[in-house]
Amino acid sequence: MAIEPTHKHKRRADQAYAMIKGEIIRGILAADAQISEAEVSERLGFSRTPVREALIKLAEEGLVKIVSQVGTFVAPISVAQVNEAGFVREHLECALIVEAATRIDAVGAQRLHHNILQQEQAVRANDLEQFHVLDEAMHECLTEVAGYPTIWRIIQQSKIHMDRVRYASLRLPDGLSPVFAEHRAIVDAVLRGEGAEAQKALRDHLRGFFKKLKILGIDETAGNARPPSEEAS
Repeated sequence: MAIEPTHKHKRRADQAYAMIKGEIIRGILAADAQISEAEVSERLGFSRTPVREALIKLAEEGLVKIVSQVGTFVAPISVAQVNEAGFVREHLECALIVEAATRIDAVGAQRLHHNILQQEQAVRANDLEQFHVLDEAMHECLTEVAGYPTIWRIIQQSKIHMDRVRYASLRLPDGLSPVFAEHRAIVDAVLRGEGAEAQKALRDHLRGFFKKLKILGIDETAGNARPPSEEAS
């Protein structure tokens, strides 16, 4: 069998990884669902090897479980890892938001204002997919305005387990409107240059996320889910 060029092989492994990860985060692949290498390979139109490598990477991140001689399954949401993600996000983003409020300029203000207008349209259309994309873009824009764009990659990597809960929570009745209101409060404070107010709005937004674990029926005993301690404020 011909060996694929290294760059092509890596691109295919990355493609398989992104597809499977996206379907897990969006709940298309539910917890404990079995993932077939053959089925994924057929969907993507290439060999099983890059799919297998993608699954190994996802297993290292705790999104799938590979059971020898049995199969590969979507891992349940790890509340312990959700806690860790919340800790990372709060400490990094709440520090960055103060910098964003200090450094905001006309270009950054225009980007954030446009993002909020698009979020409002997504809420009116009840477009969960678009709202999720805009949510990510808003947080990324804030790190860029703060002057630390590469930190967004660290935050993204740390929050994959949190994203599974976030996405499910948006499907709750009236799930988009409260989140949008929180986003608007954050952005409004940044646009006014009020760092302390922006930080408080962001912290309330991030901590409010943990209340949704119980609403969604996610077992808190899996990792003693809790918001970061008040001592971190």
